[in-house]
Amino acid sequence: MTEHLDDSTQQFAPLFGANNAVSGTVADSVDAAASDSIQGDEMRRRRIWPWVVIACLLVALGAACGGGVWFFQDHVLPGTTLWGNSVTGKTEQEIVDLINDQVDNTAVRAKYQGQSATFTLKDLGIEVDGEAIASDAINAQRGDAWWQQYAFWITHDVAPQINPELADGSVVDKALNIDAQEPVDAQVALNDNNSGFNVIAGENGQGANATSIAKQAISTVESLGSVQPQTVRVELDVTEPTITNAIADEAKTTLETLVNNAVAIKVADKDIATVNASMLGSAMRIDANQQSKLKDNEVRNGYVVFDADKLQQYYDEQIKPNLKLEREDKKVVVNNAGEVLSTETEGHDGIVIADGADTEVGARLAQVLATGTGSVNVDGKVDPKQEVKVTHRVAIDLSDRKLYAYENDTVVKTLNVVVAEGNDNVTGECVGMMCTPTGDFNVWQKLPSQDMSGTLNLADGTVETWDVKDVGFVNYFSSGCAIHRIAGGYVADAVMPSIANGSHGCVGIGWDVAEWFYNWCNMGTSVHIQV
Repeated sequence: MTEHLDDSTQQFAPLFGANNAVSGTVADSVDAAASDSIQGDEMRRRRIWPWVVIACLLVALGAACGGGVWFFQDHVLPGTTLWGNSVTGKTEQEIVDLINDQVDNTAVRAKYQGQSATFTLKDLGIEVDGEAIASDAINAQRGDAWWQQYAFWITHDVAPQINPELADGSVVDKALNIDAQEPVDAQVALNDNNSGFNVIAGENGQGANATSIAKQAISTVESLGSVQPQTVRVELDVTEPTITNAIADEAKTTLETLVNNAVAIKVADKDIATVNASMLGSAMRIDANQQSKLKDNEVRNGYVVFDADKLQQYYDEQIKPNLKLEREDKKVVVNNAGEVLSTETEGHDGIVIADGADTEVGARLAQVLATGTGSVNVDGKVDPKQEVKVTHRVAIDLSDRKLYAYENDTVVKTLNVVVAEGNDNVTGECVGMMCTPTGDFNVWQKLPSQDMSGTLNLADGTVETWDVKDVGFVNYFSSGCAIHRIAGGYVADAVMPSIANGSHGCVGIGWDVAEWFYNWCNMGTSVHIQV
């Protein structure tokens, strides 16, 4: 029956085994294929597993780097030291607490003639701004390239100076019963015309030298507690004031630089005021310790500290009340040639400030003064003043013996005059040897009073001389002729028509109008004289 097995039965015959009846060639082929497959899988596994390991390492490294970057967002970067002490990984608040703890609790014992006392930096009047120092530490290196920020082998030391010279020896004098002469601080004050500043010199004293005590405390603070202070034996010495002459001089330079480069207050990009010496003087104080902690409303520029509230007060009381809502144009006086003779009214802009827009002017000014550059803009509107030209000119008519004072084409005043004896009293024509000249002139000299004297050789051979004292309100318009108060005693304008011509060429006017004309008639005013 085995000889007649069908094909389907043969398909299920075993291919492997000791009793395998299948041809050896076929079995060998199958075995070889299976072996090659197994070897291929093993080789593939051998080639892949290093990459798997590398990938895992990269993932782990990336996670570590990402975690490090995230961690150092609010912690001190690697390589950062504070006074040479590593603070890497600390938060800003941890550094603040560390500094304040050292400042508050570092006490130095000092002895003098059998007495002793302990002193902290605060006792000695030396302030240390822990918040500012911590801010410097947390921000150290953050401006560097990203890879440098996390390179622990690159160090950056934050080392703010704490000045032992600022120690107040009077505190030591009092605590140790030392008979001392207190020093007097130098001062910076406004000068007499409030345009700048003067230094009032300080005076040295004599007493305990507190510098050595401060140095011991500072050494401990800067070591962050790793160094303990030593006892100090106090010696008496000449003591300088806290604000020395040198500090006051530097503060004066800072203030005068701000005066010379005045900070402007603007509305619609138009200057409405500038910070002058008076405003600076009202809002400043001198602080010898540039590391001291300021109040919330204070800013510092060198040794000068400005108070924003006082700046606001000055603005509210001295500047804002002088701002005008309605525009007034600038009025300048010109002559017939258009030359500017004087400014009659300076005028002002019309300024409207938006509601509440200037309530923070003081605070904004303080920030600008801290840097020394910039301006403060306030919301509002400005109606700029214009320049209006008014022509002053004088016309003298010899026929009716009148002087007409014109502003543009309007006669603002008419004066009676007497002129030279050579001019006819009725026609004004020149009929003698001494006449008032006709033509166009400009006033070239003005004198409030003058003694007039002179000599003329006339064409008929006669000589004319004169010597008149105290001729008032003189306005020369030609080489020897002037419009002036009539000489010889008081004569009112109303009486002038009754007086005959009699000068040597000048134009005389009444005593009651002479000063007005002198003030109205500017140097350079056009004068036209006609018959």
